[in-house]
Amino acid sequence: MKESRFELFDGLIAAAGKTLQRIKTNKMEKYGLGSTHTTCLCKLGKAGNTGVTQKELTEQEGIDRAQVSRILRDLEQQELVKTEGGSAYKKKYCLTEKGFAVAKEIGDIILEINQYVSEEFSGEEIQVFYSVLCRINDNLKKAEEKYC
Repeated sequence: MKESRFELFDGLIAAAGKTLQRIKTNKMEKYGLGSTHTTCLCKLGKAGNTGVTQKELTEQEGIDRAQVSRILRDLEQQELVKTEGGSAYKKKYCLTEKGFAVAKEIGDIILEINQYVSEEFSGEEIQVFYSVLCRINDNLKKAEEKYC
C-alpha cells in the first residue's frame, strides 16, 4: 500500500505559511503596514522606476484584484507609492523615494532572515529544494485541473 504524505506536507506548508505571516506582520508594524504589503513592496522595488500595473501585481502575486487595490491605496496614503498615467487598472505604480528606502530596509530584513533560515544548508540543497517545490506546485496545479 502506498503511503500518503498529504497530512505531513499540508501541515508543514501551513505551519511555514503561518510563521512567515507572523514574521511579516511583526516586521511591517514598524511602517504602519500589514504583512500583505510586504511582497507588493518588494515587487515594486524590483520594478524600479518602470513601475508595475495593478494587473501585473495581481497576476504575479496570486492576490485578488480587490486586495491588491487596497494594498496600493494603503501604500499611496503612506506616500510610499505614486502612480503614473493610464486607467485605474492599467496605470503604473512606482515607489517614491520614501518607498524605495522602506523597500530596501524590508529587503535587508528578508535577506537576514533568509540567511538565518538557510545557513545550515548547502547551495546545492537549497537549489534542489526550490526545484522540487516548484515541481510539486506545478503538479498540484495539474491535479487541480484534473480533479476539480
